[in-house]
Amino acid sequence: MTATNNLIGCITPQDRKNLQCGDITCPDGISFEGHVFLLSLMPCCGLLALPFWAKVSGWLVNERQEEALLSIAVTLFDKNAKPLGDYSDIIAVEAGEKGSFDVKLIDFEETSETYSITITDMELS
Repeated sequence: MTATNNLIGCITPQDRKNLQCGDITCPDGISFEGHVFLLSLMPCCGLLALPFWAKVSGWLVNERQEEALLSIAVTLFDKNAKPLGDYSDIIAVEAGEKGSFDVKLIDFEETSETYSITITDMELS
């Protein structure tokens, strides 16, 4: 990322702050192993912009005896805890296995301060 910023003609955003995670909620039998908040690189010197401004990537472990179909939702909040947007991903994780998710934050919300991650069970069809 620093190499990209040193190139001539790069576009750098005025505010590159990382948001703080305020809350993580998981259902029983699902362990949350960790996550990262990643800002997209800005378009620069002929590079194409990614179709999202940031993403939240993380890892879960299904400690259950059966496969789990999970919805992972990331909600952005402003400084007054007002919700600004929801983004989600759906993953299936085999029993006893580890799974990963990528929730892409499509719309840039300049007033975002914090976010939450909510994992919920979905029905297997």
